[in-house]
Amino acid sequence: MDDLYGKIIVIYDGECNFCDATVHFILRRESFPFCYFTHLTSKTGKKIAADFGIPEDYDGLLYLEDGRLFGKSEAVLRLSRYLRFPYPLISFFFFIPAKLRDWVYDLFAKRRYKWFGKKECEIPEDEILKKRFLE
Repeated sequence: MDDLYGKIIVIYDGECNFCDATVHFILRRESFPFCYFTHLTSKTGKKIAADFGIPEDYDGLLYLEDGRLFGKSEAVLRLSRYLRFPYPLISFFFFIPAKLRDWVYDLFAKRRYKWFGKKECEIPEDEILKKRFLE
C-alpha cells in the first residue's frame, strides 16, 4: 500500500460480531464511499498499530484520517460525520469530556463478546466493496 496514511481507514476487531455489524452499518449509511476497512490482526492493521505505538492487546475501534490515528469514542464520533443524516448529529457528543466518553466505550467493549458473540468478519461479496477491505 503506497499511500496508506493518505487514506481514511477504519480498523476494527475482526472477530467481534458487533464490530462486523458496525462495518456493514457504515457501508449501508455512508454519504459516499469515504473509507477503507481492515481488522486489527490483518497485515495492514498490525502495521498501522505498530507505527502509532498501539499495544497488541488494544481493545477498540481505530480510525485513521489525514495521517492521524484516533481511538475509541473519538474514532466513532469522527466517523459519524461521513454517514447520512441523522448520524452526523452523533458528533455533538464531542462536548462530553473524552475520559467520560471512553469510560462508557470501554464498558461496552468489555461486554461485546458476551452480548454479541465472536466470529470471523465476513467481507462483502460485491467486487466493488471488496476493494475497500485491506489485508
